[in-house]
Formats: sequence, C-alpha cells, structure tokens
Amino acid sequence: MGALERDYCSICKQIGNISRTYYYFPIACECCGPTHNHRVNVCKNCTPVMPKETKITLKVEKLLDPINEGLFKKIP
Repeated sequence: MGALERDYCSICKQIGNISRTYYYFPIACECCGPTHNHRVNVCKNCTPVMPKETKITLKVEKLLDPINEGLFKKIP
C-alpha cells in the first residue's frame, strides 16, 4: 500500500493529503529533458488546472536559433 503525501495544495493553499498532476509542454528544455513538465499538487476538494505560467531553463543557443537547435519538439 502506498504512502500518502502531505503538502500544500496548489489551488487552495491548505496543507493535507495531496495527489500530483503533471502537465507536459512540447519544449526541449535543460531542466526536464525532451519535454518540459510542470507538477500541480491538489487536495481531494480541488480540481487541477493548467498553470498560467511556468519556469524553464534554456541554453542561449536555443533562444538564438530555436528551429535548428531543437527548442520546439517536432510533432510527427
């Protein structure tokens, strides 16, 4: 049986048992790898919502030439 995680809810800011929801973005960043992800902690009373902003780590080369350096993941 898994252990319950106690932390602050990202929505209501109350401490309690939380579940994790991950949102994935098609950006090849240095912090997460081939796809950027953002974790949202939610309690049983709240519904997870996509974040309005996220922080990423990028190399300057990717900012200067995003297509050739692979900033945006190629969608088949």
